[in-house]
Amino acid sequence: MFFNNNNNNNNIPPSFISVNHRRQPPAMATVRHLSLLTFITLILTVQSRLNLEPTDHKALLTIHNALGISTNSTSICNTAGIFCEQRISNTTTVLKVTRIVLNHRRLRGSISPAIGKLSELKELVLSNNHLVNQIPVQISSCRKLEVLDIKNNRFSGSLPVQLSSLNRLRILDLSSNKFSGDLNFLKYFPNLEKLSLANNMFTGKIPVSIRSFRNLRFFNISGNSFLEGPVPTIDQLENVPKRYSFAESESPANSSNSTTSSDDVMAPSPAPASAPIHKHKNKKKKVIRWILGFAAGAVAGLICGAIVSVLFKMVLNMIKGKKSDSGTAIFSQSIKAEELAFLEDDDAVTSLQIIGKGGCGEVYKTELPSSKVKTIAIKKIVQPPKDAAELAEENTKLLNKKMRQIKSEIQTVGQIRHRNLVPLLAHVSRPNCHYLVYEFMENGSLQDILQQVKDARLMLAQIIH
Repeated sequence: MFFNNNNNNNNIPPSFISVNHRRQPPAMATVRHLSLLTFITLILTVQSRLNLEPTDHKALLTIHNALGISTNSTSICNTAGIFCEQRISNTTTVLKVTRIVLNHRRLRGSISPAIGKLSELKELVLSNNHLVNQIPVQISSCRKLEVLDIKNNRFSGSLPVQLSSLNRLRILDLSSNKFSGDLNFLKYFPNLEKLSLANNMFTGKIPVSIRSFRNLRFFNISGNSFLEGPVPTIDQLENVPKRYSFAESESPANSSNSTTSSDDVMAPSPAPASAPIHKHKNKKKKVIRWILGFAAGAVAGLICGAIVSVLFKMVLNMIKGKKSDSGTAIFSQSIKAEELAFLEDDDAVTSLQIIGKGGCGEVYKTELPSSKVKTIAIKKIVQPPKDAAELAEENTKLLNKKMRQIKSEIQTVGQIRHRNLVPLLAHVSRPNCHYLVYEFMENGSLQDILQQVKDARLMLAQIIH
């Protein structure tokens, strides 16, 4: 039995084998967890052994001493208000100072020139303390600085011109100090969003370079009674995004007696919730402008259309008038227009035989040898000139109305054929007169016969009496 134990393993039921295999994974999982914990511990150990880069370490100790802060040199990155991040320096991972936030600490001291050694510094906040002296020119070496907030201190003197080399600055708050001198340091800040110089003693003119700060959304220079020149408004800033608003609490002239603190003078930065409202207002303004533009365009289009229509009608009437002022209308097949061409010549008409005169003009007689109608009578109707200066406007309108009636009657008479009416053969229109062409009747007119009858009655009456 004893010697057969190994051999009997082959006879173990499969169910036992599977049970043993299921019990192995928990042990393996425990090993894996231990390995993971060991790895994490190793990482934390390495992390805890990272040291502050020597240059930053020395500079930060100097800065603390200048600010009046006592610091343990072995754990300076763990000091309140100091923030460090990992950086790679010469293939070695080290810690670099990126933020210094020491506001409301009642600090009494100044900013050390060693601040320029912190090459990775992004934020320097020393507001609401009792710091004095000038801002060191070495601060311009912090090229990655984005926030410089030293408001409500006792700093004095002029600001270094080299400050304009900090192109990454987004916030520059120097309010409520004793700074003096001009504003020549405000040369070029393309990323600056907030600029507060309130309650200082700056002098000179406000530089026009402020208009080139395309991202500026907060600007306050109140409390500087010695500044000269106009304060730029939001409309004067170049390429300012519409989402930004301009906050300038009061002009220098009105704030000379201001004694309030920086927090009271500064206008609040626009809250994020105001952006949708501002966007909604802009959208509403765009809709109103679009509606007004459409209405103005429609009105202008109607006016232009009316003017064009009137001009078109005037031109059309002029064309029709010219056509109607001259031309020959034939109403009978017994005469042709070519046979009346001589009526276009005034001298030829004047040489014709006059056989009568009326209120409208003379009546002429002439022969047409080649026509079916051998003898014709031509009645001339004189038309007054359209530009007669001696005629009043009302008289001119009346005459023109009568001439239109005459033309209409001529068209009507030309179409009528009756045995008791002398047919109108043709109508020749000239600019200053009209010629009515009839077939000549040798026996005279009806008026002559009636006149003869009237004369005969008079003679008979005389004989009777």
